Amino acid sequence: MKKKMLALLLSAAMAFSLTACGPGETNSPPPQESKAAAESQSPAESKAPENVTADAFKPSKDFNMRVPFAAGGSADTIARIIAQGLQKTYGKSAVVNNLTGANGAVAAADLDGTAPDATELMVGGIAMFTLAPLFNPDVTMKLEDYQFVCNLVSDNQILFVAPGNSGLNSWEDLQEYAKSNRLLFASQAPGDASHMLLTMLFGQAGIDAEAVTTDGGAKSLLSLAGGNVACAIATSTVGAQYVEEGALVPVLVFSDEPFTRYDGFEVPTAKSLGYDIVFQTCNFLMTRKDANPDDVAAIYQAILDYSETEEFKELAANASYVPDLADGETIRQIIADTASMCQSAYETYYAK
Repeated sequence: MKKKMLALLLSAAMAFSLTACGPGETNSPPPQESKAAAESQSPAESKAPENVTADAFKPSKDFNMRVPFAAGGSADTIARIIAQGLQKTYGKSAVVNNLTGANGAVAAADLDGTAPDATELMVGGIAMFTLAPLFNPDVTMKLEDYQFVCNLVSDNQILFVAPGNSGLNSWEDLQEYAKSNRLLFASQAPGDASHMLLTMLFGQAGIDAEAVTTDGGAKSLLSLAGGNVACAIATSTVGAQYVEEGALVPVLVFSDEPFTRYDGFEVPTAKSLGYDIVFQTCNFLMTRKDANPDDVAAIYQAILDYSETEEFKELAANASYVPDLADGETIRQIIADTASMCQSAYETYYAK
């Protein structure tokens, strides 16, 4: 038992985390990852721009890519892979600048202060437009002020239980447990997607639940594996190793479709269980709204072209990066829909 728990602790410490999509900073991706984790995401179809080629853009200066997350984290690693592709395609340097602070507002202010040009870029996370403005009045980023080049990476938020500690194996078991027990769940603090999603879920289910907050999905799952809480939420990637070890069971996913990337599991959606809650964590590439849209489209095509190269595939594999290169309009709509849901949830459960 001690050896198994040590293995879980080590795997959790190495897990690839997509917390870049929330207000917090990212963890570094591991050098290796299990098959289930590597396949744990459901990328949207990448739709190439019509009648636009990468060489339609003739940049007159170097690329400046702002990353509002810590160096070495997952968002930073992905940004550097994309930057390398732009540098190869256009023969211009592509510099990645880590401008952390204020939930992305510092990086956004730096972008807003430049002349409109498609070489002036920023990696964003969905929380910058959905959660951060609700919980931090200093964040005033507006969706309409930016163009979106494309999505970069996505993941699903999943609710887990630990059968070995609690005997729970399903959402129905958790509901029954809550009828006669104090229900504790592990998530990140208020202001993070994980906390809001479970607050919404238990609120809609009429379950009185209390959060035990952590500073990341990996630590939330450690708390669950250690028997400190009845359930916990984390991205599918972070939970993969626990599921493979048989330590945790995924009981529902906050997506439009059931999650089938774990061997032996078809994880039902919250919607299928009667709770209209959908949330996709993601990082994307954006620029100023007044940059030339034809240049933006050409950059997107350049990224799509680079994603087909052996160099990109090797870099992505080494970083355990599963790309989701959905087009800019698709990611804009996802952000808008999510912002509407978060606003409603905030007014219902937090603004009291």
